[in-house]
Amino acid sequence: MTITRIPRTVLTVSALGAGASLVLTGCSTDGESDDASATSSDAASGTVNVFAAASLNNVGEDLADAFNASNDGDAEIVFNFAGSSKLVQQIDQGVDADLFISADEENMDAALDLPEFDGADSQVVTTNLLVLATAPGNPAGIESLDDLASGGSAEDARIAVCADGVPCGTLAHQVLDDKDITLSSPTEEANVSDVATKVSTGEVDAGFIYATDAQALQEAAGEGDDEAISVIDIADTVDIEPNPYPAALTVEGQDNDTAAAFLEFLGTDEAAEIIEKYGFGAQDE
Repeated sequence: MTITRIPRTVLTVSALGAGASLVLTGCSTDGESDDASATSSDAASGTVNVFAAASLNNVGEDLADAFNASNDGDAEIVFNFAGSSKLVQQIDQGVDADLFISADEENMDAALDLPEFDGADSQVVTTNLLVLATAPGNPAGIESLDDLASGGSAEDARIAVCADGVPCGTLAHQVLDDKDITLSSPTEEANVSDVATKVSTGEVDAGFIYATDAQALQEAAGEGDDEAISVIDIADTVDIEPNPYPAALTVEGQDNDTAAAFLEFLGTDEAAEIIEKYGFGAQDE
C-alpha cells in the first residue's frame, strides 16, 4: 500500500463547479507553424464548444494556449466541465457542443448512440487512475481500503464518492464491490471535483478521487502546514485499470474545422506532454 503525504490545502480544482463554463482564447504567435499535424491558421479561429469531464478542468487552459500557438491562431475554446453522464444528458437535451471528452468508455458509448453524434468515431486522448484520499490530518486514521470494511478501524468514517453513473463513481463502486466493502456513511457527489473539495476541506474523512486531483492538491499546497492530506494508492490491492478518456466530435463539431483541428491536436505528442504534466496517463496505456 502506497501512502503519500500531501500538505493541507483547499482544493482549487473545482473552482468552476459542476457544469461551469470557461472561455479560453489561447495565446497566438507570429509566423507559420512547420508542425505537420497542425492545420492552417484559418482552421484555428472561431469558437469550439468542448464538453469535458470535470477532472480535465486544470489542463484545459494549457491545451487551448498550445493549440493556438501551434496554429498561429486565435480560436476561442469554450469549456463546459461536468460529470461525463451529466454532459451526455446536456447534449441529448440540445445544448450546443462541438467536442465531447468523457472520463470513461461507457458514457462515450451512450453519447455515440445519440443522433447528435451521427457518423462520429471516438479516440482515447489520455487515461487516469482512481485513488483514495483522506482529509487533512487523516482524522479517521485510514491507512488502507480494509480500514473501511465492517469491523475495520474506520468503518464509520464519512466517505465521499461520485454518483453512480459518473465514471469516478462507477470505478469507486467497482473497487468497493471487489473488496466486499459497504460504506456506513457515504455521501454521493455530482463529479470528482466535488468529492475532492469535500476531502480537502475536511467535510468528509476520505473520498475516491483521481490521481490528477491528488496532484493538483499537492501543487496547490501551501508551505509550512504540518497537517497533510493522505493519498492512498489502491491499484496494488484491487484489479483496477487506468480509466480511458475518449473524445468525439458531434455533428456540429464535424462541420467545425477548428473543432476537428483541436481534436487532432489532442492526439499529438505536444498535447500528450501537457496532459501528462497534470498527472494523466499516456494515450496508449
